[in-house]
Amino acid sequence: MSDITPGSILDRVVQELPNFFRDGVDQLVTGEGEYIRAGEPQGTVGKVGQAIARSYCRQYGANPGAAKFGNAARIENACRPYLDDQDPGKGAEIGVPFPGGQCADLYRAVGAVRFDRLVCSTGQAFETVMDFATEFNLQGPLSASRIVRGEPGQCGDRLFAVVITTATQPNRVIFTTTDVFQRAIINPAITSLSFERQGALPDDCGDPPPVVRQPRPIADPSPPPFRFNPDGGIDINVDVDVLPDGTINIGVGGPTVNVDPFGGGDGGGGGAPPVGPGTSGGSGDTGLGGVDEGSADEGDELVGVLVQVLSAPLDANRFFNNAAVVYRGAYYVAMGYPGRLGLDMSGGTAEILQFFHAQQRGLTDYRVRANVGFNLRVTPYYRTVEE
Repeated sequence: MSDITPGSILDRVVQELPNFFRDGVDQLVTGEGEYIRAGEPQGTVGKVGQAIARSYCRQYGANPGAAKFGNAARIENACRPYLDDQDPGKGAEIGVPFPGGQCADLYRAVGAVRFDRLVCSTGQAFETVMDFATEFNLQGPLSASRIVRGEPGQCGDRLFAVVITTATQPNRVIFTTTDVFQRAIINPAITSLSFERQGALPDDCGDPPPVVRQPRPIADPSPPPFRFNPDGGIDINVDVDVLPDGTINIGVGGPTVNVDPFGGGDGGGGGAPPVGPGTSGGSGDTGLGGVDEGSADEGDELVGVLVQVLSAPLDANRFFNNAAVVYRGAYYVAMGYPGRLGLDMSGGTAEILQFFHAQQRGLTDYRVRANVGFNLRVTPYYRTVEE
């Protein structure tokens, strides 16, 4: 009988590691990455594999946007239960930024912000909540809201503003604050935000599209290389190096081996290529009569583009379909490869918010050209091509 060696243990860890990341197969009944968080492996291979998987998750959690960790939605799903044990509430969230505000009418904003004032001389912080309300001067439809940080003071920012995107202005300030004293403003947040339609009319034109708040970083308390000695039977130095393509170089005191945590493993995740709506690549505005274009990162493909009409000329060719505004000839959508884009003829008529699917798998580039007088917001969606 041959002896067990460090190399043979590492080989088996490499084969088993993808099973820690599988979606709903070797995990608990929730179908999420519960085994990374709460599994109790008894053997040496399982314990080492779980330690490596947790290190991978901690590195992802420390800087979620720093690299292309394969399919971001999959790694978030696999790692978030474990990361929530370290610091809950830092994962991705999705929801409408506020209710209503989609009618082509004037609105007023009503809301509140919370922030901490830090006394620079003493380091003491105290919470402040401020309500605000605007006049009826926000031209709908309205879209995303955000906090913009302002000029720095001696010990931190002393100004921030709440801005939203209206049909006519991409960065309309609806609230701003400053502190004339030597105090810093820290941790500003919008705690409530709603809109009232002019003339007390019902706000019955729907909600803005949902937005995703990206995962927020959590410091890695034990970055690699680290000593792993959970019990008397294991005492090794473990190195886990996550590469930009999402694979891992791992070592346990011997040679370094590369492994794809979302690869096949023993009965793992091979098979058909992934499908689904993909992940947002970030929005861009065309400006009046302008163009927005872009391309997928290496290893990604274009799923399609979401186009929102932010503003239209008064004489735009439009008609109504079940109370939805439909424009004729508002813009032109093209998708394809670099220098070889094909026009999507379905863009001849379009609602205020409409998604255009890539005509086939493997496309990488897009271009959306607004017609004269139209201003558009374009959001591409991509997914990782897994070989």
